[in-house]
Amino acid sequence: MIVDIRPIFSVFLGAVLAVVSGPSADAEPPEWSGSPDIAITIKTLPGMMRYDSAEIEAAPGAKVKLTLDNPDDLQHNLVLLKPDAEDKDGQKFSQEVWQLGDKGIELGWVPTDHPRILVASKLLDPESSEDLYFVAPENAGDYPFVCTVPGHSMLMKGILKVQKPGAVLEDLNYSIYEGKWSKLPDFSTLTPVKTGKLKDGLIDLGVAQKIKGPVGIVFEGKLRVENEEDVRFYLASDDGSRLIVDGEGIIDADGIHPVTDPIEAREHLLEGVHTVRVPYFDAGGQRGLSLSIRSKSFGLSVLSTDITDRKAKSATPKPILLTPKNGEAIVHRAFITDASPRAIAVGYPGGVNLVWDADRMNLVQLWRGGFLDVAPHWTGRGSSSSFAGFDRVHLGSGVPVQVLKSLDEPWRPLSRGHIKYQRDTAEPQAEIEFDLPEPGYHFSGYQLDAKNRYPTFRYLYNDEIEVEETFQPDTIDGSEALVRTIHLSGKVAADSYFRIASGPKLSTNDSEWIDADKLLIKLEGSKPIVRSIGSQSELIAALDSAADNSTLTITYRWKTKVGGKKN
Repeated sequence: MIVDIRPIFSVFLGAVLAVVSGPSADAEPPEWSGSPDIAITIKTLPGMMRYDSAEIEAAPGAKVKLTLDNPDDLQHNLVLLKPDAEDKDGQKFSQEVWQLGDKGIELGWVPTDHPRILVASKLLDPESSEDLYFVAPENAGDYPFVCTVPGHSMLMKGILKVQKPGAVLEDLNYSIYEGKWSKLPDFSTLTPVKTGKLKDGLIDLGVAQKIKGPVGIVFEGKLRVENEEDVRFYLASDDGSRLIVDGEGIIDADGIHPVTDPIEAREHLLEGVHTVRVPYFDAGGQRGLSLSIRSKSFGLSVLSTDITDRKAKSATPKPILLTPKNGEAIVHRAFITDASPRAIAVGYPGGVNLVWDADRMNLVQLWRGGFLDVAPHWTGRGSSSSFAGFDRVHLGSGVPVQVLKSLDEPWRPLSRGHIKYQRDTAEPQAEIEFDLPEPGYHFSGYQLDAKNRYPTFRYLYNDEIEVEETFQPDTIDGSEALVRTIHLSGKVAADSYFRIASGPKLSTNDSEWIDADKLLIKLEGSKPIVRSIGSQSELIAALDSAADNSTLTITYRWKTKVGGKKN
């Protein structure tokens, strides 16, 4: 049974307090609110639909101050739950909350009387924060936390690990030896130049910092195990070392070498006290010695002041987010995933984004939420910028305008070139495929309006028809939307069509909206035509060949409301 749970949350600036785990209200902050055992801050990542921490820790019974900070431009919350073997990450609970509909909106998507809720924030507006106070459960385990706004929990989730404080080595002693070795000697036959005790229970090479040359050190301590369990040890060093538990060597990292990936060993330890001995030597140069342990009761505990991750990992660059500000659009030209080298990305205020392709003269992708993370481009080797938002939709590839002899005629593919590339081969067979300029199309650039810096894209079709495209963000029935206006100046040939979208899932439901997976699409200025070509569907519009000018208005609207996410 989980005891002494006193979840309290305060409105930003601390004006209002309420208890969310029970029926009582107007609760005062706990007496210990000014001096909690642990203070944790979790931030939402702007445009990323994620918390900045997916795992936090607290000891059983610890007094916790948890601050939720929301710098994002969407509303978010945080709900901490009791464990459930059938819902380890809180997704099942979140889906139950989504079913509340309008009632969920009234509750800020937090059903306060739900028996699984331990503590919960209110629904935080952008640029606000809130302090939550609670006493961690006495039972060790993994306690999931999620954002319960519809769709958010699939990315905005994490775990509170309630576990006892990390393991330390009791009665830890050290012995220092001088000498030069290429492998570990038998230190029992040697006389130490210094001995001592480490009070904090962590192996520390700093005990020999005054010895600048080669050195040997032996660390000996005790590890107390309260319950019989399986454990994993991880050892890494520069130069040689060995881990000996209860007199038995279980990891050997001997020899002269730099620090490499930690070596792992698994042991089954009985309840009680176990001896730990770590002999080490440095032949000169850099020094390093890292020892850690992982188990159900200890979690991942570091037993040394020198820390080497148990698994070598490439550093993940911190996001560098491009975000529209001050009501203005932001235009980004660089390598973008799933687009040609001449693609142009635009992020509009309100969290609607697009990629317009200057090679294909067409809109090729839409998504909502955050705009772009350019960290891969700036911190890597010029690789593609990545999408920071969600609900990305591919609208297909190919040129926008084509003359069709019949509605059964396929849309022509993009123009491709091929070149032989094998060197020193008389008759090379391997080829490189590359894009060619589309015949009949000429990109005329884009211009930003003075007010919002919204771009107008221009191109020529068949050297006669001038085409302009503009985009306007909107909200329709509570969902993000984008209105695209296409203006053609000049007469097009008979039987000319404009392709709006292509993909496996396009359908009409006897309404003005065409169903396109995550999107609904509405066409004005021509009758929409949905046709099937092979396994693909296409949405096209007939162009008026009799008029000197024609305009198409296309509205793209996401199916779920602002802040939601379509699976």
